[in-house]
Amino acid sequence: MRLMFGVLSGLLLTVTIASAQTADEVQIMVGGFELAANGAEKAAGVWRGTGTVTLGTPTVGVFSMFDCGYFSVTIPPHPFEDHASAGWRVEVTPLKVVNHAVTFRLRWVRALDNGKGFATPSEDIEVTLRPGESRPIDSVPVIPTATTLDGRPCATKAAALRVLVDFPEMDRRLIGADVWLVERLPNGKEQSQLQSVRGLPHRQIPFYFDGMPSAAKRVDVFGHFVADPEQGGLEIALQTISAGADPGKDGYQSERWFKSTVHMKPGEIVEVALPQMDEKGGAFANRVFSLRIRARQIR
Repeated sequence: MRLMFGVLSGLLLTVTIASAQTADEVQIMVGGFELAANGAEKAAGVWRGTGTVTLGTPTVGVFSMFDCGYFSVTIPPHPFEDHASAGWRVEVTPLKVVNHAVTFRLRWVRALDNGKGFATPSEDIEVTLRPGESRPIDSVPVIPTATTLDGRPCATKAAALRVLVDFPEMDRRLIGADVWLVERLPNGKEQSQLQSVRGLPHRQIPFYFDGMPSAAKRVDVFGHFVADPEQGGLEIALQTISAGADPGKDGYQSERWFKSTVHMKPGEIVEVALPQMDEKGGAFANRVFSLRIRARQIR
């Protein structure tokens, strides 16, 4: 099976969707990247992935690079593209997963170099990456006379392979949450704002509350949380920002960042106290705020 530039590997999609979810739903992916003459790097759109990690099981991809930094990928015993100017055989073998950080064996060899013969740049190392982290594998210059598919001059300076670890993009699971910003008033009563939000596990789910005015200034409270499904519930990593508006401008004069991690059962409401927004004597010094959050996995 051959996949050309601009097409996400069907092998990756098939494995990712069909695999059962586990406590560590991470995957390892190897993909081609194009380095433009202006220094910008972007993914070429061709990947070979493990799907959900299975310890001790190697995944092999045979990558070909041709023309203006375009890539294709096959699996053994398929050969390199006939007109490829560079080609690699890459193998990744997961060894262990601890809190989503994956340690794996990376073996690669650039077996085809500029279409003129064989060379042996290679590596055999152990790598540990957390979701969202990546590592370069190898890069080669693009032939100066290369052109795009429609015959225009090629603006790609080099082509590279990179390995990364991340959570699957094609995740059907959905997290729903109600988030309240609560203020306890001096008379013992409460006033609150509610945001109902949805998003994917392991991805930032943002929330924004209306600004809270005072006689002196206005403070905006916003942030995001990341939900990590666990046995019997969710782990919620919460980040909240309390920001004092800059009068007459679009930005803020000051910001307070607050982070907290809580564990909750489905339907449970957990309250997290926020630190005071002002120093002693400030406009919000005597006002007490907290966040309440109720989250569950919808599917």
